[in-house]
Amino acid sequence: MKVSKEKAAEHHRAVIKAAAISFRENGFNGVNVSDIMHMAGLTHGAFYGHFKSKSDLAAAACRYAFDERLDDWADDVSLTDYLDRYVSTFHRDRRGRGCPMAAFASDVSRQHTAVQTEFEAGVSRYREKIASRLSKTNAQDAAHYSEATALLAAMVGSIVLARSTLSNRTLSARILTESRSAIASRFGV
Repeated sequence: MKVSKEKAAEHHRAVIKAAAISFRENGFNGVNVSDIMHMAGLTHGAFYGHFKSKSDLAAAACRYAFDERLDDWADDVSLTDYLDRYVSTFHRDRRGRGCPMAAFASDVSRQHTAVQTEFEAGVSRYREKIASRLSKTNAQDAAHYSEATALLAAMVGSIVLARSTLSNRTLSARILTESRSAIASRFGV
C-alpha cells in the first residue's frame, strides 16, 4: 500500500526521533533497527525505504539530537541558566532526551565516519553557542574559543561522571553540585 509523501516524511521523522532517543539511552550498538522501527510505530521492513543502513540512521539521529538540544536553548536563556539546567539531576536522569555529547562521547569514535562527522558538527555548534554567550557575559573572553571548549568539556564531563556513578546516588549528586560550583567559579557563570 502506497503512502503519501507527507505520510512518508512523517514516518521518516518518527524513525529519526525514535533512533535519537534509543541511541542516547542504549548506545549505538545497544539497540537494533527492529526496536527503533517498533518505537516509531512501523515495521522492520519499512526501514530500507527510509535509510540505506543503520549507520545512515545513526548519523541522522545524531544530527537530530543536536538540533533538538540546541533548539531548546532559546536566545533568552542565559549561559548561567543553561548551565543550571545542564549540570543537574534532571538532565542526568533523562539520558534519552538529554545532550548527545554526554550520551555519545565514549562511543562515537567507534562509529561510521558519517556519525562522527555529525557529532563533530554538533560539538562545534555547541562551542559556537557557548562562545557567543561568553562574549555577552565577559567581553574579555569573546575571542577565546578555548574558554568555550573548556566550559563545554566541564559540562559534558560532569554529566558523564554523574551518570557513571549512579549506583552511588550520593556521589553522583555531589559530582553535579561540586562541578556546577567549580564551573561557575572558573568561568564566572
